[in-house]
This record gives sequence, structure tokens and C-alpha cells, in this order.
Amino acid sequence: MVRVGALHDGDRLPSVRQLADDLRIAPGTVAKAYTELADCGIIDTGAGRAARVKRVKPIPEPLVRAAKTYADEARRLGASLDDAFNALCAQW
Repeated sequence: MVRVGALHDGDRLPSVRQLADDLRIAPGTVAKAYTELADCGIIDTGAGRAARVKRVKPIPEPLVRAAKTYADEARRLGASLDDAFNALCAQW
């Protein structure tokens, strides 16, 4: 959502507890996701303050459309995400 521009630099994310309640999942799952996003440089987190989106270069719309087309075709063929990713990497 960040890379395609649905969330923007500085946007505040829900608290771990709030998002877990909204999605009806364990808070630990949300905390792990937030940690992974922070490790990837997508969000900024800190003890006692809200997680916020960091400035991330958006993916160009033509690339988003191409990726959607590829993903749709891979799903149609019954490919797993790993297989689709590996096939794409092999072309790089």
C-alpha cells in the first residue's frame, strides 16, 4: 500500500492493538509485521510512539500494471507465489 501510493509519507498507522482488533488477529502477528516493515525501511517505529510511513519511492504505475498482469496469469496457470517469483527472477 505504501509503494503503490495508498499510504503516504508521515501517515500514522493504527496501534498494534487497534489493527489486531480490526483484523481479528493476534497482536503478536501485527507486531511482527510492523517489525518487518520497519526492518525494510517502510515504516518508522519507536517505543511509545505511533508507527508512521517513511518516505518510499512509489512504484511507477506501468510497472504496477505489468506486475498485476503477470500475477493474474501466474495464478491462472496455478503457479505458487514462490514459483512465480522464481520465474521472474530467472528472467532478470
